[in-house]
Amino acid sequence: MSFHLKIKRIWNVLICGVQVAALIFVSSCGPAAKYYPATPVPGGADFDQKQVLLLENPRHGTAVNGIKEPLLPLTGIELDKFSPANFEWLVKSGAYWLRYNGLLWSEVEPQEGARNWSVLSELERNLIQAAQLNLKVILVVRSTPEWAQAIPGHFCGPIDPSRMDAFGDFMNELVKRYSQSPYSVKFWEIYNEPDIAPELVSGDNPYGCWGDADDEFYGGGGYAEMLHTIYPRIKSADPQAQVLVGGLLLDCDPVHPPENRDCRPSNFIEGILKAGGGDFFDGISFHAYDYYSQPFSYSNQNWHSSHKTSGPVNAVKARHLNSLLMKYGLSGKYLINTEAGLLCGRSGDEPICQTYEFNMTKAFYVALSNAAALQEGFLGNIWFNLTGWRGTGLIDANGNALPAMSAMRYSSVQLNGASFIRTIQEIPGLSGIEYFRDGKFIWLLWSQRGAGQRVRFEDQGVRIFDVWGNSMEGDPYLTITSAPVYIEWHDPGP
Repeated sequence: MSFHLKIKRIWNVLICGVQVAALIFVSSCGPAAKYYPATPVPGGADFDQKQVLLLENPRHGTAVNGIKEPLLPLTGIELDKFSPANFEWLVKSGAYWLRYNGLLWSEVEPQEGARNWSVLSELERNLIQAAQLNLKVILVVRSTPEWAQAIPGHFCGPIDPSRMDAFGDFMNELVKRYSQSPYSVKFWEIYNEPDIAPELVSGDNPYGCWGDADDEFYGGGGYAEMLHTIYPRIKSADPQAQVLVGGLLLDCDPVHPPENRDCRPSNFIEGILKAGGGDFFDGISFHAYDYYSQPFSYSNQNWHSSHKTSGPVNAVKARHLNSLLMKYGLSGKYLINTEAGLLCGRSGDEPICQTYEFNMTKAFYVALSNAAALQEGFLGNIWFNLTGWRGTGLIDANGNALPAMSAMRYSSVQLNGASFIRTIQEIPGLSGIEYFRDGKFIWLLWSQRGAGQRVRFEDQGVRIFDVWGNSMEGDPYLTITSAPVYIEWHDPGP
């Protein structure tokens, strides 16, 4: 059976709700007619004319020592709404992180000093459920009340400096209430995408809008002032609480801006650091999306990244952020990608976004995005979101699993608890990472440029799995294409 036909068979299994590896999809087996005819994965034909590479176990007989254990599991998913079914999908996916946007200050405290916590009763029930399922919640706190707005009419915008202490008081009581059992919230993200100017969005949108287009650092200094006020109040309420810079949009590369693109908004984070805000947060939350262009291809031109060069854009943005942390002499800070995804079209409803090819590409991208997060040392990598935005969904409109859900599940199996070892660059035409998990060295390998590469293994006991966890054993040869594969080597020895 050709590799292309094997993937097509897996696709049909997935949409019919048959058991795949350890995950059972409970859904009716409907026709696959809505998906367009498949095109082969690039490099998936004419293998006989390609050179066959011998891959050997790089760790044979190597003692296992000095490998750093990960702090926390890696994978997560954002929910835009809570429901028993959505909670069930999170558990099936193997996700550790659950991000929710968000808790609205303006609803709890519409008049200064008069806090009505009862408006959070539904959220409280869901936080209890998440804690019972051992999901680690990242809770976004946003929405400036009218009485505290620096820019009238903008709930998404900055806080009036004279009301900063009021926000500190609010955060102190909020963390005291919800950091303890039965809620157990430890991660607090302060506003969402604050690096947007208020004139660009509506005042009540779910994004932040702290940006100042007249400032070289786009208003980051004002955000730093806010962190300076609330950070000690949060820590006094719960010393274990983790304060995250609100998920940065980082629209484009400010160091090498694309032609005719204003990338000053991405200076917002440097404005925070320049104003001394680095002492008043624990981690930087940021967002990283790539754009689907054609079968098995993706890119983000705003950051000069693509499947052929850098891989997922989350790695490129992370290197920029780490360079800024180094520039300002900050250590001990972590990065967490709180919105990852592969976008398709303007709405995700376009015909190209319903195709077999896009759904395969999205499944591959899930594995690659999480792999890049492991490689760059992220604390977490959170998919946006379960039901989807512009085609990112892991389940369809009827609540059935898409191939990307099974890829997420197996990525969680492989990478949660894994320790990154190195980037694989020495194999001509192929890219990958090596990591250590459960006593084994494992590779995730793919063809970054799409051309297939035929390989065989010196170690006949090697185990090989596709992105969904299906065994690919039985053939002494394997062709590596755009479809990533997991390669588990024998135990390394003494």
